Amino acid sequence: MTNPTWSQVARRPKWIFGLFLALAIAAVFALLGQWQLERTFTEVEPEDKSQLPLVLIDSEKPGAPLTAIAANKRVKAELMLDTQNVFIVANRLQRTNDEVVPGYWVIANAGVLLEDGDSTASLSVGIGFAESLSLAETARAELMESIQAQAFLEQTGRYLQTEGPVALTDPAKPYLLESFSLAQLVNLYRGAGAQSLAGFMVLDSDPGFGLETIVIAPPEAGTQVNWLTLFYALEWALFAGFAVFLWWRLVEDARMRELQG
Repeated sequence: MTNPTWSQVARRPKWIFGLFLALAIAAVFALLGQWQLERTFTEVEPEDKSQLPLVLIDSEKPGAPLTAIAANKRVKAELMLDTQNVFIVANRLQRTNDEVVPGYWVIANAGVLLEDGDSTASLSVGIGFAESLSLAETARAELMESIQAQAFLEQTGRYLQTEGPVALTDPAKPYLLESFSLAQLVNLYRGAGAQSLAGFMVLDSDPGFGLETIVIAPPEAGTQVNWLTLFYALEWALFAGFAVFLWWRLVEDARMRELQG
């Protein structure tokens, strides 16, 4: 009996059907890779300084992911500051007089008025910048002791994506955080039971209490690359290639079994 070649085995109906199945699976993986690739590159246009701020609650909803519509954009919202939940975030940089200086942000929880004009959600806000921890702590204490009007006031600022949580470094100062992480803050806020928006808002008004207004530069024009989605796109391409390779390997294994038999 003549030993079959690989091509002879591959031309059998079973393996031809297997090839079509492998190609169909590879095509699905390729489409998923293309979908990820389309999300990898984002064209950022120069910010129009004359454009009015976006209404935050038009695109951002409690419990929903942050959207590209509002991310890193100037927004406005009706806010009521919660002076019982005020914290300090370290590792901040601020451009002052053409110089970048390290410092701290004083931040707080706030209620944001939703579209129905009655219900609210939780929104973390950056209030002001201080170059020293002692100045930030003084401002925090004054803010928590101040009598704030219990009313919703329109505020403007820039809406940013949350940062990853970092462990506290000073147990004696549980209010001193190493990053602006909503995942961490929701476990620290007292009495805040409302659902939270996915991002945080850095206010651009004069904060008072001896603090400076936080300066957030607008995104630079050009092409931004999301490296995570690029990795996923490459991963789907590998899966597509593996589907065809697996078919080839199964055909080869079938041929080797016939040779050994």
